Amino acid sequence: MVHRSADSRLLANLISHEKEYTNQLQSLLNLSHASFNSLSAYAASSPPPASQVILAVASSLSNVDNALRVYAAAVEEWTKYLKELKDLEDEVGNVMRDREILVTRLLKASKSTPKPSSNRDSLMFSPSPPASSSSLSLKSNEDPSTTYASTSFFSALNPGPMSANKKLQTAQAELQACEAHLAKKELELDGKRSSAIRDGLRIRFRALAQCGWRWTETGKEVEVVLGFGEQGSAYYLVGSRLIVIPFSLYAANIQQAPSSASCSRASTR
Repeated sequence: MVHRSADSRLLANLISHEKEYTNQLQSLLNLSHASFNSLSAYAASSPPPASQVILAVASSLSNVDNALRVYAAAVEEWTKYLKELKDLEDEVGNVMRDREILVTRLLKASKSTPKPSSNRDSLMFSPSPPASSSSLSLKSNEDPSTTYASTSFFSALNPGPMSANKKLQTAQAELQACEAHLAKKELELDGKRSSAIRDGLRIRFRALAQCGWRWTETGKEVEVVLGFGEQGSAYYLVGSRLIVIPFSLYAANIQQAPSSASCSRASTR
């Protein structure tokens, strides 16, 4: 398997900017809440029916903020997916550094000249060490990746002197276990990358679509409150009642107003 070096700087840069974007959205929501409170306070000092219209609009703005808050939470969830991906990339990078150390160790062991062993050495260092002496010794039916351990305690596994032949065998076993572990982690990383991009973006853009729909509907509702509808009618809020006036009558009144004013001016001349 060809191993590609894991460079997570671009991913870290993306996470940093997404986190800043989330913070800015939260700041915007805080300012919007303050604006909502100010508008509600202004409505309290206004006479009806203006106060009722302002309160209705303020309530609609609150719904808009709730939709934006859901989207901000979705962006934060997307950022969590990216952080989990970066953690796994960093883990793969650590294993690859261990692999480089083990390759160097194997090269040194392969260049070592074996020394003639005495009877005493043969008794002290048996070619068949007990299973508990090294966690990296491989069995025929054992998964090599399960025997991998970080290089921080490789030297502690065999504290005593070791023959060149034994060093070579140990280095080969360690590298084989590391390669198996690395292949397993890279496969896990590929799956994690696909799921993070697919699921994270789906959550974010679904919330964006819902936010946009809510904003559009809120805009239409406010137009109704202010007297502009979509079905050829104008709407007026009188007390708690909604008065509907056809646009034909509404337009006729608008057109007659200037003419009557001009007539009055003509009569005064």
